[in-house]
Amino acid sequence: MAALVDGQLLLVEQYHYLAGALWQLPGGAVDPDDDDALSAARRELAEETGYHGGTWIGHGFLHPLPGLTNCRVHLWRVDQPTSGPTAAESSEADLRVLRVPLPEAVAAVREGRLRCAPSAALVLSLTG
Repeated sequence: MAALVDGQLLLVEQYHYLAGALWQLPGGAVDPDDDDALSAARRELAEETGYHGGTWIGHGFLHPLPGLTNCRVHLWRVDQPTSGPTAAESSEADLRVLRVPLPEAVAAVREGRLRCAPSAALVLSLTG
């Protein structure tokens, strides 16, 4: 999800064994205990960044690799969430939270620094 706080976008940086260190938007799977994709997005934002609340807007979903998997990635934007403590899972111990101005995040997509496809698509959609 794209979380905007005072004109800055929350990004996470994490090492993935298949792709190396990546900048991406916070997110994760819809767990069986989640009521729906929105509750999963709210949970993931709080776990990974400590932010919660705010005004949420849905941006649909994408099929990132339709020829290989039926996986869907739900896209959300949240404006002005409130800071709080993180609750990262053990697999996220190396996760770093970054606050990046939106124009810099867009430049990161264009320059190949933000290479997560669904994150890149959502960042670019925020520019109008």
